[in-house]
Amino acid sequence: MELLITTLLSWIEMHTSYRTQDLPHPEVVVLSHRELTKEYYQNADGAAPESGVDMRIKALYAFEDGTYGTIYILDPHSVTNARHYDNALDNPTFQEVLLHELVHHVQWHSKVIAQWQCNNQGELEAYMLGAMYLNQHNAHDTMTSRNFWANSYSRC
Repeated sequence: MELLITTLLSWIEMHTSYRTQDLPHPEVVVLSHRELTKEYYQNADGAAPESGVDMRIKALYAFEDGTYGTIYILDPHSVTNARHYDNALDNPTFQEVLLHELVHHVQWHSKVIAQWQCNNQGELEAYMLGAMYLNQHNAHDTMTSRNFWANSYSRC
């Protein structure tokens, strides 16, 4: 996972104005769908689905957790197309999910968020970089209407 994080941080540096070479890695915690749902809804009593699983959630970045932030991410074996790879970490769909959260990690540590009206503003960049990454890797984007959702999620 460390090599993948280093590779994705380098990719972010190559495709943005961020400098990531000396950026500390976040902790990465791999979770099941149920565990990830619980983490997401931990402070939103009554908002979690009755089933205990929200299939829309693939990962979360918590800047306040761990020494340098923590990414809570769905087990790579549970991500779309995982069965097509001997090593689930090689799946571009999983890599894009991790990339998205690493963009938030970079945004936080570069302090660019201080210029934003709200933290949601970082979503647009993260989603658009994810689309670029998938396109460069000739991978199908499983997020339908990505531009719509990127703009919706980035509103304050």
